[in-house]
Amino acid sequence: MTFIKPPWAEAIFQRRRHLNKSQEKVGADSGDVVSQTTVSRIERGLVHPVKNLSVEELYGLLRALEWTPEEFTAATGLKMPGVEPLEQMGARPVTSTMKVPIVGTVSAGRGETTVEPEGELEVPEEVLRRYRNYSLFALRVTGDSMYCEDLPVSIPPGAYVVAAAELSPQPGDVVVAWHEPTQTGYLKEWHPRREHQVLRSWNPEVPPILVQPDDEITVQGVVVNVTFDPRRIKRERKGRR
Repeated sequence: MTFIKPPWAEAIFQRRRHLNKSQEKVGADSGDVVSQTTVSRIERGLVHPVKNLSVEELYGLLRALEWTPEEFTAATGLKMPGVEPLEQMGARPVTSTMKVPIVGTVSAGRGETTVEPEGELEVPEEVLRRYRNYSLFALRVTGDSMYCEDLPVSIPPGAYVVAAAELSPQPGDVVVAWHEPTQTGYLKEWHPRREHQVLRSWNPEVPPILVQPDDEITVQGVVVNVTFDPRRIKRERKGRR
């Protein structure tokens, strides 16, 4: 019996050839989340990119093949899996637009969280180009745990952060974390430990959050850009006095 390679496998194979990349190069350009062996099995139709790969592996493959999710779907006929909580709030993959949706507010500590859309936020073109294969969303910051006058860089209340879903956090990254039981979003610095995670504030007056394995706190996105609106920040600070 002859195995017939599915059309999506041939499309991925042809895309790699079009880019003049080896399977090893695709693996490296994926951030090493997809191995050369996996690329080979995908191209032979033995590993389904949507059904068998994790979200991180799939988006790593797209990065390596320089495809947007829409281009991947058009070429392969395979629909990308969504990130449900973010899709419901309006997050979407970015192509050529220079705006991303503002899906609500996030508490940096001693602030409030909302999931009501607030329009769109313009972001630098270089951010869109670098993170074009991720779902980007923006949030307005409330609370002051990421603001400290002694630091050269901080995130004051009223600032806007742009986060990339599907991007795996690295130690020290600022992340948007979601606590399901209280429906609260947190903006914190992420530090993994062997048996727990630490969500740390930049404001020394705000204690860190220790996340145990059974705590219902998940990272929804990694912050990739911060935008300041001086007028809104002025109003936020005035309201705290």
